[in-house]
Amino acid sequence: IKQFQEKFAPDLEIISEQTYPVSEKDYKPYLSKIKELNPDVIFASGYYFQTGPMLRQARELGIETKIVGEEGADSPKLMEIAGDNAEGFYIVTNFDRDDPRPVVQDFLKEYRERHKIEPDMVGASAYDAFMIIVEAIKTAGSTDGAKIRDAIAALKDYNGLTGLIGGFDEIGEVVKPVQVQVVRDGVFRHFGVVTEPELIQP
Repeated sequence: IKQFQEKFAPDLEIISEQTYPVSEKDYKPYLSKIKELNPDVIFASGYYFQTGPMLRQARELGIETKIVGEEGADSPKLMEIAGDNAEGFYIVTNFDRDDPRPVVQDFLKEYRERHKIEPDMVGASAYDAFMIIVEAIKTAGSTDGAKIRDAIAALKDYNGLTGLIGGFDEIGEVVKPVQVQVVRDGVFRHFGVVTEPELIQP
């Protein structure tokens, strides 16, 4: 958070930072402190099994502040846990289910038919990763590890489920857009996209 603030939002005032154990179930002590501070927005990092109860408990305490999470919360199970309390919850993630491209809509249709559940970011990202390896094997014309690695490194403008993948940078990080989703009527919907995200290196 501090690195992001210093680089992109130096005027942003962070009024509270709190951490919780991975096994935490009761977030009300943390949320009660946040409620007293009345922030403009809450960034809640965690997986769906953490963020779901957190959203429910926040609304039970009367917190109406906008809450923003990240891809760990990108799962239909979030809504199962949080119910209506998930409405208006924003996440930054890899997958836009409203993307009209055939590669996305065909995947959604087949995934739902095969597995009888809604796909999530993990499924979409795993599919992209696997298919990029397949593409690299075809490009390399070989199953040699070094040749596959070089073909992946040279990949450009791959039409992936998670967006148009421009390639990989000098440290091997993927170059692609970042999706912003919001929960509307119990499902994640498109809200926006960051087309040229900048990586903060540790």
